[in-house]
Amino acid sequence: MINKQDIIGPDTVLQRKADVLFNTIEEEIIMLSIKNGEYYSFGMVGSRIWEILEKPTAYKTLIEKLQEEFEVSIDQCTNETMEFIRKLEDKKMILHN
Repeated sequence: MINKQDIIGPDTVLQRKADVLFNTIEEEIIMLSIKNGEYYSFGMVGSRIWEILEKPTAYKTLIEKLQEEFEVSIDQCTNETMEFIRKLEDKKMILHN
């Protein structure tokens, strides 16, 4: 059974959690999840998503911003962004409502 809170739709507001330490090194974000005790590294697009999610952002707004900045189709942008968001969610690094 799918929990309603598990569904991320266009109007779902996303934000990164405050308990994740990170630093930008040569346009790449390196982070440490205190809760998970694990290090992560994001490439250019993942780093940009992380930057955008500093403030509460609707999923559709996130997609619009990424499409403006990177030359990518709506389908590719939506699919790859959702995959990345789910990974952040699985690692408990973001909040959404």
